[in-house]
Amino acid sequence: MFTEYYAELVAYAYGYTRDAAAAEDVVQEMFCNLWDKRDRVQVTASARGFLFSSARNAVLNYLTRTRKITVELSDRLSDELHLQEEMDTARQDKLLYALIERLPARRKCIFKLCFFDELTYAETAARLGISVNTVKTQMGRALADLRERAGELLLVVVGARK
Repeated sequence: MFTEYYAELVAYAYGYTRDAAAAEDVVQEMFCNLWDKRDRVQVTASARGFLFSSARNAVLNYLTRTRKITVELSDRLSDELHLQEEMDTARQDKLLYALIERLPARRKCIFKLCFFDELTYAETAARLGISVNTVKTQMGRALADLRERAGELLLVVVGARK
């Protein structure tokens, strides 16, 4: 990851520091800190997004330490972080909806009733005229399908929205 993203992260940090040596130091220190904490760090979104968020925080720390931060820059960093989080959430939501639409028709219907309409398994079974066990089975299969297609990250998103 260092070799793949280093130059791009330094350019990003330079945009805030306006000091090439400081930008390199900030990024190198960020990677060292991530390495030291590698057993505790969990990336829940894309690695690229995580690295840029880490770089943004490292730049903010550097500017605060060196007292070069301004209110305007602080607000800009905060707004950028918020926008990045919204974009990541929107991408995850779009992926989730696309994968749900690819489920078999009956499974998709059951999943939507339980997840989006927040019906219990019993309420879903009553509405569709099927057994509660059928609802349980189809929900399990829907989650397994989603897990297989999108991995654990998507299930974190599903769990957070439920």
